[in-house]
Amino acid sequence: MRSDVFVYLSGPMTAKHGVLMEENVAAGLRVHLDLLRRGIPNFCPQLSGAFPSAWSDVPYEQWLAFDFAVIDRCTHVLMLPRWESSKGAVLEKEYAEQRGLPIVFAVEEL
Repeated sequence: MRSDVFVYLSGPMTAKHGVLMEENVAAGLRVHLDLLRRGIPNFCPQLSGAFPSAWSDVPYEQWLAFDFAVIDRCTHVLMLPRWESSKGAVLEKEYAEQRGLPIVFAVEEL
């Protein structure tokens, strides 16, 4: 397992534009597992989408603050497909850019 990187996966989670939450979670999980197979540690926030009922007790702003706290501990942010359609992913990208973190758009860039 690489020790020089810790990657945050940023992409859509909630249902939008005909894509279900389950599809977004599955897409994040596929990248998460691909990175693990390559020996690249990462954080996949889409996995919290596996339990959407948990969201009802936590405000959106609190989830976003949590994401930012995790990004603060990461070395890179990997933008997942369709990230542009996600308000949260756009904010995560902007946050990471403000902190000077490398933003990548493909696993091969890592």
